[in-house]
Amino acid sequence: MKRFQTLLLLLLAAWSPAHAIVYLSLTSGGKNDVNYSYDGNTGIHSITTTGGDPYLYTTALTRTLNENETHLVFEYKCTRTINNFQLYFGNNWAEERSKIYGNLTATGGEWREMDINLSTAISSFSWGKKGQQLRFDFGFNSGYSIEVRGIAISVSDDPAEAYKRNLSKHLKTYLTTTYSDQCAIELVSATKTQITIRGHARGSGRYSLVEIPPYQDATELSDFLYELPLAQADFDTTIARNILRGGFRFDRLLSKWAIIDRSSGQPVLACHARNVDEIPAVRQPAEMPLLGKKGLGGFWLGPNVQDIDDLGIKSVTVNVVLTAFISTSPSSFGSYIGHPYAGKQYYIDAGQVNALDATLKECTRRGIVTSVILLVSPDACPAAMKKVMIHPECDGDYYSMPNLTTIESVCAYAAIIDFMAKRYSGSQYGRINHWIMHNEVDYGKEWTNMGDQPINNYMDAYYKSMRIVSNIARQYDQHTWVMGSYTHSWTASSSDGAGYNTKNMLEITKQYSRAEGDFPWGVAYHPYPQDLTKPRFWTDDTRSTYDMNSAYCTFKNLEVIDAWARDTDNFYQGRQKRLVFLSENGTNSPDYSDTQLSYQAAGACWAWKKVARLTGIDGIQWHNWQDNRAEFGLRIGLRRYTDDETDPNGRKPVWFVWQAAETDQEDAVFQPYLKIIGRKSWDDIFNERLMDVDSPEADSETDSPMRVYTTDGRLVGYRLDLLPRGIYIVRQAGRSRKVMR
Repeated sequence: MKRFQTLLLLLLAAWSPAHAIVYLSLTSGGKNDVNYSYDGNTGIHSITTTGGDPYLYTTALTRTLNENETHLVFEYKCTRTINNFQLYFGNNWAEERSKIYGNLTATGGEWREMDINLSTAISSFSWGKKGQQLRFDFGFNSGYSIEVRGIAISVSDDPAEAYKRNLSKHLKTYLTTTYSDQCAIELVSATKTQITIRGHARGSGRYSLVEIPPYQDATELSDFLYELPLAQADFDTTIARNILRGGFRFDRLLSKWAIIDRSSGQPVLACHARNVDEIPAVRQPAEMPLLGKKGLGGFWLGPNVQDIDDLGIKSVTVNVVLTAFISTSPSSFGSYIGHPYAGKQYYIDAGQVNALDATLKECTRRGIVTSVILLVSPDACPAAMKKVMIHPECDGDYYSMPNLTTIESVCAYAAIIDFMAKRYSGSQYGRINHWIMHNEVDYGKEWTNMGDQPINNYMDAYYKSMRIVSNIARQYDQHTWVMGSYTHSWTASSSDGAGYNTKNMLEITKQYSRAEGDFPWGVAYHPYPQDLTKPRFWTDDTRSTYDMNSAYCTFKNLEVIDAWARDTDNFYQGRQKRLVFLSENGTNSPDYSDTQLSYQAAGACWAWKKVARLTGIDGIQWHNWQDNRAEFGLRIGLRRYTDDETDPNGRKPVWFVWQAAETDQEDAVFQPYLKIIGRKSWDDIFNERLMDVDSPEADSETDSPMRVYTTDGRLVGYRLDLLPRGIYIVRQAGRSRKVMR
C-alpha cells in the first residue's frame, strides 16, 4: 500500500523533473493464454492464466526515459505463487531480449509491492525509447489469478546504480579507444622482489605512472595508491614487488600499470593499462603432454575408478569448490594446514586437501592431464569468509563470481590459488595442468552469479579473476593455462542480457588481451545439444548451423568453434593456437530403453569423430561419468544411476563407445550407429566448407594487420610476428604451410 500511495503523490508532483515518473498500463492487445479485464475506477488489472504461456503487453512509453529512470514498480495480489515472472523488452520480442525476475509470491490477500531494477536490461537491450513496450509473462501454469495496479517506471538515485551505469559506459569506451602512440606501457616484468615497468610518455602532457590493483576500477579513479610523475621521455622504472597496504603485504604481481595525463587537473588515461607480462618461475616442472583427445568430466576417486584405465582416459576435469577450502579462522575446520600469504595467516581445510591430493595423485601418476573447475559457492563457505569470498551483488543460484572488490577479498582469493598452485605443480601431491574459471559465465546468473550486471562490468570482473589465477599459477608452472567456461550458446544471448553469449564474451576477452597484454587463456566449451534432453541433435538442433554466426554451437556443428580456434586472429600473441577443451558435454538417454540408449551412444560416436578430426579442438571430457539424480532429470552419464532398479551403476552402450574411441576397435564399434544417424560414412557428418576456409572472417571488409591480401582482395595468408616479412602462413583444408610472396 505504501508504494501505491507514493506513486499517487508522485503523480501530483509530475511537473517537477526531480520527481519524473512514467506510468504504464497493461493492454488486451496481443494477449496470450489469459483472461484479462481492467477496472478504470480502481486502476486494477485482473488476470487469470488459461494456458502454458500467459502474457500481456504494456502500453508504449510516451517519452524516452531519462538515464536515472530505471525501476519498474507495481503492486500485485495473488493467492498462489507465480514462478518465473519474466519481462520481454520490445519491440523485438525475441527470447534473447528477456529476463526472468524471480517469483511473484503468494500474498495472502494483501497487496505486495514489486520493485525491479531494469538498469542492466535497459543498457543491454537499448530499451527505454519512446514507443517501446514491455511484455509481462506470468510463468507457465494455467488457472492462476493475479491482480496488478500502479505500474510505472520510476527514478533511481542510488549512487551504486549510477556507478555501475558509468562504469559500463567507460569500460566500453576504454576497450575500443585507440590511444595516441605518444604514451604506452611496453613491458611489465617481475622478479621475486621487484616489478619493472618500461614505456614512454612523450608530448606536452603532465604524465604520471600509476598502479591499479584488481580491487579498483581503472576508468573510475581520480586518486591512485601509487603515482610517479614522469618526464616526457622513455622510462624504465623498478619498484618493490610487495608493499604494505591496508594491513596486507600486497603482491603487485596482481596489479596493472598505466600512464595518466593531469593536464586538465583531473586524471585522464593516456594509454591502456598493462598487466605483468614476464612472471618469474619459482618452479619449472617439465611440460606434461596431452597423450590423446579422450577425456572424462567430473572425475573423483569413487568406486568406478578403474574406468580411467578401462576407458583409456587421457584428460579429466575435477570440481574444486574454493570456498570450502579456506578461512581466516582455524576453528572453521576440524583440522587445517596453515598458509601464510600477504602477511596474513590463512587456514586450509585438511580434509578437503587430502581428498584433492588423492584424486590429483591418481591422475598424475597415470599421465592424465587435469583441469580443475574453480567454483565459488555461497553454500559451501565458512561463515567467517562469506563477505570476503562471495561477490557482494550475488543474489542467488548455484555459484558466485569471486569477490574482488576489496584488498581483503583479493588477498584471500589469491591465497587459496597460491596454496593450490604451489602444492599441485608436479610435486608428490599431483598436478593441476589447467584452471577452468568458474562455470558457464554466459549464463552467469545461474552459474557464476554477480547479480544483474551490464556485460562490460561482468566481463571486467571475470577477466580480473582470470588474470589473478594466471599470474599466480604461472610462477609454479610456466605451461599452465586458464580457460573460460561457456555453454553451447554461440551467438544466442541468454536471458542475463544482451551480449551474454560465448562469441561476444570471447571477443571482449580478446579486447582486454590486446589492450592490456595477452596471456595464456583458452576455452572450456560445453557443446551440449540445443535441448539437453533430446539426444538426436543431428536432426533436432535446428539453430546449430554451419556458419560463424550460428545461434548455437553443439556436437552437430563443432566446426564453428574449431574454425574460431584455427583463426590466427584468435591465437595467443598471434602465434599459438589457444587451448580448446570440450570440458562438459554429453548426450541424454531420456530413459533406459534400447532405443534411447542407442540414440545416446550414436551421439557420442558423432561427437568423437568430429573431435578426433578437428585440429582446433584439443580434447573432450565426457560429462557425466555416471547418471546423477541431481542433474535435473538428465541421464547423460556413461553409467546408469547407482540406485537404478534393474542395473545399478551399469555400463550403458555409450560406455563401450567411449572405450572404443581412439583405439583400433573404434570403427567396428561405431559402425552400427551410422544407420541410426542416417549416414553412409562418418565423413558425411562434416562440413568441409567451414573446415577449409582460411579464416572464419575471411569475407570481412576489415583488413586485420595479421592478414595479407592480393590487390584483387583475395586472402593470401597470415603474417606472424615471428616470421620475416614476405613469409606467410597459408591454411588449406585445416593444414598450414609457409609460402614466399
